Amino acid sequence: MQIKIIGRWENGKPQKCVLCDGLRKCLRSALDELGFSDTPIQECSSQEEYDSYGVFVAPLLIINGKAKLAGRVPPKEMLKEFLRFELKGGKP
Repeated sequence: MQIKIIGRWENGKPQKCVLCDGLRKCLRSALDELGFSDTPIQECSSQEEYDSYGVFVAPLLIINGKAKLAGRVPPKEMLKEFLRFELKGGKP
């Protein structure tokens, strides 16, 4: 499973984002509870990558190449549902 958080970038540099930090912590907790502690959470690595996603609000959560949510930190149970759905291959 590929998980990526796209945070804020300005003038070619990543910006500090409280929501991004909160999402990362909540996501890590959800992964731990589901038994996927070793799953890496990737970060946006360049201004070009950030621009390619057309981000309007941060953070943007991408799971297996699909945008799942933007601009907020959802309840942990919602994150766990996103993860379970993707673990089933995107099938309900």
